[in-house]
Amino acid sequence: MDVEPESSTPRLSVVIPTLDGYRNGCVPRLLESVQRQTIQDVEIIMIKGVFPQGKAINQGAAQARGAVLMILDDDSELADAHVFERILHTLESDIRIGMAGASITLSPGSTPFQRRAAGQFPRFQTPVVDAITDSDLACHGCCAFPKPIFDAIGGEREDIMRGLDPDLRQRLRAAGYRVVLAPQARIYHPLPAGWKKLARMFFRNGFGSAYAQKFQPESVYETHEDLHDKTFVARRSLGYRVARFPLRLVRALITFQEMRFVAYTSYAAGYLWGWLTAKELTPHGNGPA
Repeated sequence: MDVEPESSTPRLSVVIPTLDGYRNGCVPRLLESVQRQTIQDVEIIMIKGVFPQGKAINQGAAQARGAVLMILDDDSELADAHVFERILHTLESDIRIGMAGASITLSPGSTPFQRRAAGQFPRFQTPVVDAITDSDLACHGCCAFPKPIFDAIGGEREDIMRGLDPDLRQRLRAAGYRVVLAPQARIYHPLPAGWKKLARMFFRNGFGSAYAQKFQPESVYETHEDLHDKTFVARRSLGYRVARFPLRLVRALITFQEMRFVAYTSYAAGYLWGWLTAKELTPHGNGPA
């Protein structure tokens, strides 16, 4: 990667925010999948140990020399050799596309627990599309933007812990751009491997959501579980979301979706804990004030 002379401009700049550059072996596996891509005119920018994630991504974007900026989660893996090619082709096909993402699919080595989780959480396993599809399911696991568009909307927010995906998607739409899934572009993204990790994930998400509601309520948006975004409503009132929550719990119970029930309960606990204890990030985004 990045074998061109320093003065050259790579076709694609890939930013990977990561805590330690290893992530229990996920980062080396990700980099191996990058090396197998049909497009190799790529620079890799790894940002280590920067919190929150939005700040890490913006630091990487500031270093990027490519015309297209891609973000990869450090625990993602590109499912085949054509992911970069398909995403770039999607962006180049329509100047109105501001963000093109890959579908998240189960890795071949997924456990029975992870397969059950994928069946109960649509965002854990995204349908692979055959045509460019406007969708709220495009996410930071693997997504790309024309860099001028990313810069024009102000990049990522650095003052929220969670919710980068819905915030960025909505700002792109507000600026008149499409958010899409690229045809046949797939990544693997590991699902929680057990009940404890599932509960911890949703507790953390609940905490982050409470933080955003407490300090940046304008950044709180809905996420959609359907492939197509025609019926998507980006923002709901806090009262609406509170009233909806017990209905979701009941629905999870009567449909025997025990994982969703545990996830919702953990989310609620995290939200309450965040509302009671969360402190605002410092202006530099390095931690609580």
